Amino acid sequence: MRTSRMVAAAALSAAGVSALAAPSIAQASSGTAMITVVHGIPKVAVDVYVNNKLTLKHFVFDKVAGPLSLPAGSYALAVRAAGAKASSAPLLKATVMLKAGEDATVIAHLTTKGAPTLQAFANPTAMLGKGMARVIVRHLADAPGVDVYAGSTKVVKDLTNSHQSVLVIPAGKVKISVDVTGTKKTVIGPATFTFAAGTTTIVNAVGNAATMPSTLTVAVQSYM
Repeated sequence: MRTSRMVAAAALSAAGVSALAAPSIAQASSGTAMITVVHGIPKVAVDVYVNNKLTLKHFVFDKVAGPLSLPAGSYALAVRAAGAKASSAPLLKATVMLKAGEDATVIAHLTTKGAPTLQAFANPTAMLGKGMARVIVRHLADAPGVDVYAGSTKVVKDLTNSHQSVLVIPAGKVKISVDVTGTKKTVIGPATFTFAAGTTTIVNAVGNAATMPSTLTVAVQSYM
């Protein structure tokens, strides 16, 4: 998957979500791909266009839409303030190339400077061993680096904005907490997750740690 970097034209204000509608395809190739969209920018509702077609209407913070099966090919994404005219300048835009058989996530989130951005990830689809689960932690918040704990064990060290860590663990219930790197200051959790065998769970940390109150939270997606 190739993604051109978005253009941020303004800060993106929040409520409700509609299902993904299938857009028309440009430069379609054989095979299909799966795409999921995550809204990680607090205090704003947006409309999402794919190839100039309104695909997500009034999409709000910390929500996940999809997955949607699409023909492989190139897609132009545009994010506008909810209710804005389709002809208006987008707040964010990107071009995403989806390969046949690929599973991708596109996330609108904040940088560490509080600027809105779009970022795409190719999600792993390799089979897991018997009784194992895959957990992906993505740092997509306006927040410092973090350490991630499973119970009392540090499983991810100093994860920073726009990066991810992929873990393969025994299936079951795990208490997850997120601390500011090198401290005991917990900024997310603890929360208990159940990871089923053979599944991949993506925990997207989104929001803004600098606001009062903090809007840090997680948007979770899962697939087999």
